[in-house]
Amino acid sequence: MNGLKTAALLGLMTALIMGIGHYFGGQQGMILAFVIAAIMNFVSYWFSDKIVLAMYRAKPVTRAEAPELHAILEELTARANIPVP
Repeated sequence: MNGLKTAALLGLMTALIMGIGHYFGGQQGMILAFVIAAIMNFVSYWFSDKIVLAMYRAKPVTRAEAPELHAILEELTARANIPVP
């Protein structure tokens, strides 16, 4: 279901960008807008996690820096029966 939602949102974004391209540049503007939208969709889909982490300047936290956080994470993953990331 999430894959369908993602595809729908990316499709709507493409249609919006193509509409703007058509408004400003006619058929050639729409083709250029489609190329730009395709590139944006590719980058958004495959690199969104890295973009957000870079935006917030996230960094890995070692056990020495935050032992309580690691303990909580280990407990939660044990309860959910999933591996610790």
